Amino acid sequence: MFSFVARQAIFDENMNTVGYELLFRDSMTNRFPDVTPEYATAQIIVEQFLGAPLGRLKEYSAIFVNFPYELLVQGMAETLPKDRVIVEILETAEPTPLLLSTVKKLYAHGFRIALDDFELGETWNAFLPYVSIIKFDVRLNTPEEIRTYIASKGELLKDTVFLAEKVETQEEYACFRNMGCTLFQGHFFSKPVIHSANRLIQNQSITLKLMKEVNADSPDFGKIEALLKQDLALSFKIMRYAQNIVFNARGVKNFRSQSLKDVIFYLGANELRRFVLVSCLTSVNKEKTDDIYHQSLIRAKFCELASARSVGRHSSDDAFIVGLFSQLDSIFEMPMADLIGQIDISVNVTMALKEKKGPLYPYLHLVELYENHNWEEVSALGHRLGFNRSVVAELIKLATKWTNDIPTNAA
Repeated sequence: MFSFVARQAIFDENMNTVGYELLFRDSMTNRFPDVTPEYATAQIIVEQFLGAPLGRLKEYSAIFVNFPYELLVQGMAETLPKDRVIVEILETAEPTPLLLSTVKKLYAHGFRIALDDFELGETWNAFLPYVSIIKFDVRLNTPEEIRTYIASKGELLKDTVFLAEKVETQEEYACFRNMGCTLFQGHFFSKPVIHSANRLIQNQSITLKLMKEVNADSPDFGKIEALLKQDLALSFKIMRYAQNIVFNARGVKNFRSQSLKDVIFYLGANELRRFVLVSCLTSVNKEKTDDIYHQSLIRAKFCELASARSVGRHSSDDAFIVGLFSQLDSIFEMPMADLIGQIDISVNVTMALKEKKGPLYPYLHLVELYENHNWEEVSALGHRLGFNRSVVAELIKLATKWTNDIPTNAA
């Protein structure tokens, strides 16, 4: 239940770290595994931007992410936060009219584009006005070839930042710094360092059903919501996905959704299809979700049922999210405050999860008391909410049955 990524630092001319390139790994072995570039990038998107939060990197750090041609033209780069991500066009990409149209769209939306290990010459001229950073591979091209290329482009490159990569010696650093490079990457500065993190495991059965539903001619948003509510991983990821989309489309960073239903209707069918596409590219695994996932789903359904039945009549959708996300800190081994800052949730949900107070927290507290067999406190809190201990037991039974009826991952 771990995700792996190698981070190679990127330095400025004064050797200050200004960003990182994320390199896919599938273990603590520091080499690129035998997978396609499309799979590697999709895995990075899901695990580093929709799963385990990037909060442990400094907020001002730029994050370089490699994008192969297919994922670029499918619009996958648009799903990432434009204020942090540098979209790096892989050297294998062909400079087609479709790719140029994609790059223009990303540029118009405020994304920064990097051109990586491209063929020096005229082939990429049409792209240069929309490129923020050019990465020169100093092992692939000589200093003279790079110097000649920069001089030949003049006006086209006047606002472009140059990055020398695969720099291995002090002499190479000095050479390319004198040439006008202001960013540097390579073993002379820092080798890639592997980081591992706990990751969310999707229920493969639910993911496949979700794929089928969102690709129907007329997707049923009610069915989509019901499927998402059966999977902790998909629920958390789609909320992070929605936050990125809202920020990229509107520039709003503190948008607060009220429920999964709100997220689904805001995204619409096309964005839901794109979310499911990237999620399904990385969902195939044989790991089974553990007890904490099962318990979180029971909590979620209990909180939903209890809030609908209590005298307070608070939002059952919000109560469901409180229960569902109540153990994220244990899953990720990170503070709850850091985690909920990564998603769009209502003020009441935030209060319940972060501060353990507010109108929704009593439902979560009640199920926690029940789990710990604190019967007197269950009775007292249940009474304040408007029902006795036998009703609490019945709601627990219903919540447990609902959870047990969810299809499990295929073996």
